[in-house]
Amino acid sequence: MGVWYRMQEHRTAAFFGGDARQAYALRAFAQAGWAVRQFDVPAVPGVEQGEAFSSLRGALDGADVVLGPVPWKGSPPEELPALLAQRQVFFAGMVPQGLREELNRRGIPWYDLLEREDFAVLNAISTAEGAIAEDITADGGNIDLSSAIVLGYGRCAKPLARKLQGLGAHVTVAARRWEAACAAISDGCEVLDFRMMPCHLPRFAYIFNTVPAMVLDESLLPGVSPDAVIIDIATTPGGVDFQAAEALGRTALLCQSLPGKYAPRATGECVAQTVRIILEEREEESPWGWNKCVPASD
Repeated sequence: MGVWYRMQEHRTAAFFGGDARQAYALRAFAQAGWAVRQFDVPAVPGVEQGEAFSSLRGALDGADVVLGPVPWKGSPPEELPALLAQRQVFFAGMVPQGLREELNRRGIPWYDLLEREDFAVLNAISTAEGAIAEDITADGGNIDLSSAIVLGYGRCAKPLARKLQGLGAHVTVAARRWEAACAAISDGCEVLDFRMMPCHLPRFAYIFNTVPAMVLDESLLPGVSPDAVIIDIATTPGGVDFQAAEALGRTALLCQSLPGKYAPRATGECVAQTVRIILEEREEESPWGWNKCVPASD
């Protein structure tokens, strides 16, 4: 953090929208010596809110860096592209396609943080912990010694499987690709081919889906134990037929934006850290590396 503190002082960052994660990202910038301003960032007790503006135009005018919601929900303000200048750098998550095109047309540099591998990996940790929290809350039982299955073995599934193992669960991974199956085996999980799911679903108390495609449909859900809990953390619309699950009396929850619900501080600080690294990459301000201290000056 030393390089960021020294190099970025006297700069201004503008924040707008989002949830509690945005407030914590704003605080991280303020603690690093930036001037911070905001429009429509939710208030979080005890968290630095920066200078509040009554309009988006006022908040963005003269800022060096602009941070929108991570992830984006709903449509962006129609006036946003016209309020941004080419000297500003814009950051957000899940940037809508129309906004991307307009920013490109205007020559405004922008970054989608959720497309950064470094941010996505760290964000997946909060997602995994949130999924387990949702599961415990819905079930009221213990994960220890239970049987759990994770559908898919991508970015979010890997930390989820590791954390379930750490809590004492017997973890199985259902994978389509042989490479993913091998990765799960190397992490100490049992593996199943998706085609074998109908034979094995009844034995699992906890089912976590991470696949953004329909994998638990009306043909498979009858095989799920009536006492099981299904947690779907895949992107909208998820991978579970929720209408069929309800009709069958199965507990199935679509759980999204878990980092914002369970770990807004950690995720907001991760947003700030990732922006810092991108700015250093752009400006080549960190000859000592991303995690090194600035040598003391005489």
